[in-house]
Amino acid sequence: MKKIESKLLLWIALIAILIFASVPLWHINLNTARPQTHVVKKKHKKVVHKVTWGYPFKKLYEKKIKFKSGQKFGETDVIRRYYPTKSYFHDGYDFGFSEVGHSTVYAVHAGTVHKVKYTPGLGLYVWVISKDGYVEIYQEGFLSITDIYVKKGQKIKLGQKIGRLTGSHIHLGITKTDKDYIDKHGVPCHYYWKDNGTWLNPMKIIEDDIAKGKASKS
Repeated sequence: MKKIESKLLLWIALIAILIFASVPLWHINLNTARPQTHVVKKKHKKVVHKVTWGYPFKKLYEKKIKFKSGQKFGETDVIRRYYPTKSYFHDGYDFGFSEVGHSTVYAVHAGTVHKVKYTPGLGLYVWVISKDGYVEIYQEGFLSITDIYVKKGQKIKLGQKIGRLTGSHIHLGITKTDKDYIDKHGVPCHYYWKDNGTWLNPMKIIEDDIAKGKASKS
């Protein structure tokens, strides 16, 4: 019985070999065992920073001007307030006639003109509120209303003409709308004597943004 089973298995094996041998080679897909994969390299799109801040005078693009200590933002050697306590804090940045000349004043940031008005201490000023929460005050540099080229409610762009410096200097103040920068008289000069975060350094904001734009292009 065992011999019959062995012969039967042998015949089955021989038949299987003959069947396999009779199959044409082109029916066998050799690539199915190891499928080829194509590695696609993703191209990283370079993000260029859009500059939204600029200088108020063209001359500042041409060369770096070393303004006097009394004109810079922050603690200076020039007294700003006598009573009730003395203060040497300067809430903005002064661009003097001796450095930039009697020339055109340009918008440092896009926004909407909130008010054009005269107030003692600030003189004629342009008050601009921007969509991103910043506020820009251009003050002390306009001797006549005709020196100001914009009006209340007007939307302005970065680099647009604001007016012309005709006084000794123009004071640029920058703050945020979430700060208490308006005094009890409705004038945008609250805490001008106090470094409590209400007023920000205009030149730092401008120069940091310009530098970021240049770095993203290099």
